[in-house]
Amino acid sequence: MNSSDEHSSERRALTARAPRNGLIGAECQALTGGRPDLDGVANCDNIARISRAAFVHCGIAVLARASTLDELVERVRERWEDEMDADRFRVDVHDPAKRCSTSTLKTATAFADVIPFGPDLRDPLHRFLVIAEEDGFTFGAVVAEADGSYRNHDKKPWTTSSSLDSRFARALVNLVPDAKSVLDPCCGAGSIVLEAASLGLGAFGVDWKPALVGMTRENLAYFDYDGGVELADSRTHIQTADAVVTDLPYGNAIESDEYAIRAILEQSAGQAAAGVFVGPADISTWLVSAGYTDIEVLTVLKRRGFTRWVHVARSRHAS
Repeated sequence: MNSSDEHSSERRALTARAPRNGLIGAECQALTGGRPDLDGVANCDNIARISRAAFVHCGIAVLARASTLDELVERVRERWEDEMDADRFRVDVHDPAKRCSTSTLKTATAFADVIPFGPDLRDPLHRFLVIAEEDGFTFGAVVAEADGSYRNHDKKPWTTSSSLDSRFARALVNLVPDAKSVLDPCCGAGSIVLEAASLGLGAFGVDWKPALVGMTRENLAYFDYDGGVELADSRTHIQTADAVVTDLPYGNAIESDEYAIRAILEQSAGQAAAGVFVGPADISTWLVSAGYTDIEVLTVLKRRGFTRWVHVARSRHAS
């Protein structure tokens, strides 16, 4: 593809598509600078962090754009450079809204026929993607992919009925991508601590229950991760970090634990500049009272009608 092509610096990201999961778009925005549309396609500033993603599948370097599929096929044919290697390639099609006039197989074949190399559908060395967008069609090379490493933590030896799943916990940590250290003041069995540690971040956990502290420590040891876990009361315990990321302890009803949760929020606001807090309701007013600002609220609808509320905020107090 001609390196002078006007689209050569454009980037796209493809995400999971779940309109009732606000965490997907927020993670993509945090990692790439772009928010996906309803088709799960985002215009990006940077795709270097996609490998750590939970809900972002891959990053695309745009090679050509056109208003019709036929025009795009011709652009790919005309602009391919002799020195651009694509031996053992595969072409996939992203068309959730059914904008292509032909089947996915026929569309992929049309592009494969104009690429002067041999395909390899089972074990490709090069992957290309045709994206059917609302305003036209895009052809690009897959240059970044999520490694799915969070799935390893599904095998952790200890968990509880209230533990976050690994994918959800990874996405929470990704909401603060510039953080070099993460504190979970309500760590439970350590889902969030594991994700932070696996990314090479300083990972700290606190819980007031000895059994849960033991679970987190054993989970860290199982994966040979470094992390600091303390048996302490998070309402008073002091541990600074770049970000606090936690699933708050709300039991059957968050109102019954209001005093304890407000105390944890106030303590957290003095220990980290960024905060990510999960609860079963919107606690924005509590966050404001605790000293947080720039609060973004995301909702994630789970099965059986249960909704998790994810709050991303900045502290006014942390140095």
